[in-house]
Amino acid sequence: MILTSEQGVHHLNKLIQVCLDGELGYRTAARNVSSSKLRTILVDYAIRRSQFAQELQAEVERQGGSPQDSGSVAASLHRGWIALASSVSHGDASAIVAACETGEEAALARYEGVLSSGISGDTRSLIETQWKAIERAQQEMQHLKNQMAAGQHPEKD
Repeated sequence: MILTSEQGVHHLNKLIQVCLDGELGYRTAARNVSSSKLRTILVDYAIRRSQFAQELQAEVERQGGSPQDSGSVAASLHRGWIALASSVSHGDASAIVAACETGEEAALARYEGVLSSGISGDTRSLIETQWKAIERAQQEMQHLKNQMAAGQHPEKD
């Protein structure tokens, strides 16, 4: 299936939302952890998501579309959950990392949906590169969560 330019822009704008959501989610998470090491990891992921959004916005413009410049309502609810989890657990790093892992799983699903839509060429290469980086981030969040569950605390300063 070959996508029209309009369909491609629509899919890219959905991914821009995902990236902006991820950026804000990671920044929210970083504000709610006490460990400077874990905060650094989370801020680095926020910066990377911002870069992904910028790359996708440039691609939308290259295709003649208007790029998305804000996240989604669903992500606002997810960020609210992170804030709730941290306030209930008093900044419990395990709960915050688990919330980040959930966010990455949702991002991966959205990226996979776009990749299966028939998007091709340089746009597909860009999306695949970002998808792989998000997959690595999800795996790192899962690893951190598992370490914490096992009583190891890599997040401690």
